[in-house]
Amino acid sequence: MRPVRLHARPVGLAIALTLLVAGLAAAPTRSQPAASQLALHASLTLVSDRAGTCPPGSPLSLECPARTGDGPAPGLGAVTEAYSYFVHGGPPLCSGINVKVLGYPVRWSVANQGEIEFAVAEAPQCMVPSPAVESVTQSFTVTGGTGIYAGASGSGTVARSVREKSDGTFRGFETWTGRLSVPGLDFDVTAPVLTGATNKTVKAKKRAKSARVSFQVTAQDDRDGALPVTCAPRSGSRFRIGTTRVACTATDSSANAGTARFTVTVKRR
Repeated sequence: MRPVRLHARPVGLAIALTLLVAGLAAAPTRSQPAASQLALHASLTLVSDRAGTCPPGSPLSLECPARTGDGPAPGLGAVTEAYSYFVHGGPPLCSGINVKVLGYPVRWSVANQGEIEFAVAEAPQCMVPSPAVESVTQSFTVTGGTGIYAGASGSGTVARSVREKSDGTFRGFETWTGRLSVPGLDFDVTAPVLTGATNKTVKAKKRAKSARVSFQVTAQDDRDGALPVTCAPRSGSRFRIGTTRVACTATDSSANAGTARFTVTVKRR
């Protein structure tokens, strides 16, 4: 009987070559930077002053109310804005006395972070001159930014709801909704977590109509750490006989708000 010879195969080398090829195929390209996206939804207070000045050389049929706004933008932080709202009246864009809201640039300043630049598009239709002109909904495109928002892009719509006041200004809100992308930026979209918001029952003194109630609610954020909490009614307030709901809120530096609710029940002895 002849002995059987076993021929050794270079198994280790084959495995190494397989892993090397797989690693090269899976390796990301360096030419395409990672991009982080934010679902944008910001409601800003708005003031529109018709006494705004139009750019030099503008036609007499153009009005340029000066607008300012501010408020929280979740995922970004505290935002301020200032821009001119261009309204063109009559021909050649509209017939008769009708008017159209044109396109214009808007710049957001985000506290201690940078700026975001928008190009708001012309409104799609002409309309009869009325206070409703101040509340037109328009689409926008994000055209860039500065600071940590360099290279920003995105799109969406901006809707307004404003009313004329006795001082001649229009005041209300505008809501920006859409998407925002910034290469390599990790947006903070996690709200603070509140603890200690538990239902509480106390007894009032004899013949008393209320009782002073204290409680402690705290907040912790994954990036900002411990945060102050605002409750309404606040701790130490007098609560009437019966059940009262308490609402507590904590907001981080990126304008993410965490909320908690509980009840305080005051009973007679």
